[in-house]
Amino acid sequence: MAEQSYALQNLYEDQEHDLVADTIPAVLAWLGPSGDAAEPSSSFKVRLGEPGASATEDVVLRLGWNAQALERRCPGTLARARRMRSHKTADREHLAELAAYGLALVGISIWMPGRRAITFRVGLPPDILFDDTDGAVRGVEASGRTSGGFGALRIVLEGTKQTPGGKRAQLAERSDVAEAHVSLWCIAPPASLLLQVKP
Repeated sequence: MAEQSYALQNLYEDQEHDLVADTIPAVLAWLGPSGDAAEPSSSFKVRLGEPGASATEDVVLRLGWNAQALERRCPGTLARARRMRSHKTADREHLAELAAYGLALVGISIWMPGRRAITFRVGLPPDILFDDTDGAVRGVEASGRTSGGFGALRIVLEGTKQTPGGKRAQLAERSDVAEAHVSLWCIAPPASLLLQVKP
């Protein structure tokens, strides 16, 4: 299986600082105690796919970071990550969501080279926009789950018989969305689906 490495501090070069700064502490907190290791890293099995593709590619993503580099880019990152991990912050209920945004930005930086997010969208999919042209929105819908691996992510993507209409259907039915990808992440076991779902 192919492997891909990425240093989390590189997000500050690959994407806009303001979009990155609030998501990196959540990523570190979500990854758990490994965030305090001398040479911290985490791995995800990432399943990649494009519209209509009959097969997908699996890649191991090795995500690492340099604590000093993160602090230079945004002072207080590590302290905020520790507070989030201890559930002593108001955004504790949104940890998976915020971490998924940060990991989606990692996925964009690796597998969509040259694409840069311009904003987070409020209330409507997709969550992260490359282009907010009226009637031709382009972006990535992100979501995180704490457990369930690929099975849980498939439910997010497709829904179930009892509750149909997962992320794929939500994006497909929006006439204002010209291009959409999903970036779905699970921490236990570590898994991700990165798929283009529209067009």
